[in-house]
Amino acid sequence: MIKTTVNMSIKNLKKMYEKTNNLSLDAEMQRGSGQWVGKGFETKRSLLINSLLNAYPIPPLYFQKTTTDTNEILLSCLDGKQRLSTLFDFIDGKYPLHPDTPPARFDDESYELANKYFTDLDAECQEEILRYKFLIYCFECVEEDDEDLISEIFFRLNSGVPLSGGQKSISLVDLDTAKFVKSLLNDKFFSQICRFSALQRRKGDDLCALMQTMLLLDYKNGFYDLNTISENDVMTYAGSIKHNYAEEQRELLFDVIDYLEKAFPEPDKNLKKINIPIVAVVAVRAMGDNYNATKSIYRVGPMYFRKWFSHFFTECYEDYRQYCSSGSIKKEKTLKRIEIMENSLIDYFELNDITEQIVDSLTEETTSTEDNLSENNSYNSDIQEECESSSENESSKSTGNVEMPLEEMLEENKTA
Repeated sequence: MIKTTVNMSIKNLKKMYEKTNNLSLDAEMQRGSGQWVGKGFETKRSLLINSLLNAYPIPPLYFQKTTTDTNEILLSCLDGKQRLSTLFDFIDGKYPLHPDTPPARFDDESYELANKYFTDLDAECQEEILRYKFLIYCFECVEEDDEDLISEIFFRLNSGVPLSGGQKSISLVDLDTAKFVKSLLNDKFFSQICRFSALQRRKGDDLCALMQTMLLLDYKNGFYDLNTISENDVMTYAGSIKHNYAEEQRELLFDVIDYLEKAFPEPDKNLKKINIPIVAVVAVRAMGDNYNATKSIYRVGPMYFRKWFSHFFTECYEDYRQYCSSGSIKKEKTLKRIEIMENSLIDYFELNDITEQIVDSLTEETTSTEDNLSENNSYNSDIQEECESSSENESSKSTGNVEMPLEEMLEENKTA
């Protein structure tokens, strides 16, 4: 690994970030932006500006340096994202300084800062901010094992700050897995459909829910031994899949999230942190062993899965809720929630009695002719009635004409 140091002004860093795209604040291991937003953080943001103007010590920045295919230099922020985004936002006029912000004193002058936007500051203060130079440490990978060192550096830099277990877990996996996890978080299901408040996202609850999902799927498939789904155990799990997350595991996780995205085109209030990993595990049962995600062929189609989901939280929630209270991360309560939800799915669709796939043609959701399956395979509102019919009648259900067995026809003729 090559380590270099450089001094760079805020003005140039902002230019690299916004115009030349040579600076990225979204390294795979980084938590989301906006950590210094909300009640209680106004003072923290303002004190950063005040410290900068008063020449108080500000921690250095840490970047990973890479070279693109076009030989351009790209700097990815490992530590310092909140400082830079706070400064960039202030320069862009997105917030004023706190009313209690102390004055700035430099060059034998005093400058008022309280309640001021960047454009309200004295010209001397504006210039001082733009030309302030950060000390920057850059790390460049030259060998394959260097990526592990980058993860270790990130973890150690953040060990003394209040990162959640979920946020730290991303630094414990390898870079490829971190990229994959981040891509799922940025997709529609986690970014738009699941119910996370802005505060929860800043704390990394969405990341924790995804890592818990990965843990439970691996447990159900025999890849991992479940202890709890606590943040500490999520971190242990993350370490166990470093360079050890197989394509089979990756494909299943991707397909499950894809299935849930099809099932929930709009946000659902019950898709919250405690339920998401459980729903994901149950979705595997609904998808069936021989699903085809490309053609949207599943044992229970996504639309019907959504209908069952609404039914569950209307009719079956009371039994489930008693395992959502204190200690819900424990193995026993986690598995009990899975059991209750899975049994509800089985009872609702009578999955134990169905030998054929139940296919949602998705004609209401897509124009693909491949997805416009015949009514023979569609699961409709008459499924319960179909399941109760004898197996001899299965072949004639698709036409709606149930043929009478020959023996019964002869017996009926005799009676007549």
